[in-house]
Amino acid sequence: MNAIQLHCVTVSGTPAIMGEMLGESLRDSIAGLVDHRLNNAASYLAERSIHGGMEAYRDAARACLAVLQEWDHDGFIELQATARGAKVTLEDLYATSNLTDIRDVASIGALPPGADEGCTAFMSPAAGTSPLVAGQTWDLNAGDVHYVVGVHRLPDDGPETWSVTVAGTPTLIGMNEHGLWVGTTNLKVRGARPGVGYLDIQHRAIRERTASEAARIAIEAPRAAAHSYWYADPAQGVQLECSSDRAVRRDLGQLPLVQTNHCLDEAHVACESEPVSPSSRSRLERVGALLEGGLHDADAAREVMMDRSGGSLAINRYPEDGEPTTTNACLVGIPADRRLEACRGPADRGKWLTLEFERGN
Repeated sequence: MNAIQLHCVTVSGTPAIMGEMLGESLRDSIAGLVDHRLNNAASYLAERSIHGGMEAYRDAARACLAVLQEWDHDGFIELQATARGAKVTLEDLYATSNLTDIRDVASIGALPPGADEGCTAFMSPAAGTSPLVAGQTWDLNAGDVHYVVGVHRLPDDGPETWSVTVAGTPTLIGMNEHGLWVGTTNLKVRGARPGVGYLDIQHRAIRERTASEAARIAIEAPRAAAHSYWYADPAQGVQLECSSDRAVRRDLGQLPLVQTNHCLDEAHVACESEPVSPSSRSRLERVGALLEGGLHDADAAREVMMDRSGGSLAINRYPEDGEPTTTNACLVGIPADRRLEACRGPADRGKWLTLEFERGN
């Protein structure tokens, strides 16, 4: 089987110029992603009999966009320009970018059962000659893998960044020139509201210099829905378990941090809108076991993400498992070395690339 190649694009300039460049360079992929994800959202809402269907979904997107415009004007301008360059509507691109959050806001009051969707994220502390290592699989709809891209931003004002996301959308997982790592996993907790989407939070946080500064951005943000957020710099790691109105901070100590797609905080557990899926529980336990001795380097992190123990419940999720969710991308970060490695698709099937920074630290 040929390794899946990660397509990368570089944009530079002001937020508006970067957005135009991104939209124009990925126009066909963005249009395909918008259609794919809007169809996914329509099916999701119909299966759960969400009142209002796609009109409620678009209403939720419009309400969240208004919050974004006030909260991060540069991020709003870039996304607006991306939509213009791609010749899609801003509303549809936003609803596509923050798919899970917009679905949660549109589903306020509902308690729908659903397939396990989400990711596996972890951090291992520095120890001896071993550096702090962060890693994440990004798992969502199987069709999303066709739209996974690496985006290299060289802004006129702010740090150089790399992120791996889907075409035309803000930062999902990545690193900046200071070695600041950002990651996130999806959680489902009651209380979603019109607010800032999780990609918008990451897109704003990656412009900071330290993990604590990035964590402050996520904690203070008017969040739309629940997620875990991961930040690491050469000196420290921080993980946040967040609902829309509450944030629990965990600082990386001597033991690794791991989270999949269910809550660990008791107050959040009491408010989860779905039972813990077998996959989320299995992946959490398996990564915890694999990280008992810590990680020594990027190779060790990749081995964790290649693990197929448990078949369809594995960390490494294949399309042939017959589940609606697959591993669409994997990343490893070593902040102390400003090292970011990524692949499109499962960790043992994608072609791993080192995403290089041009600017000095």
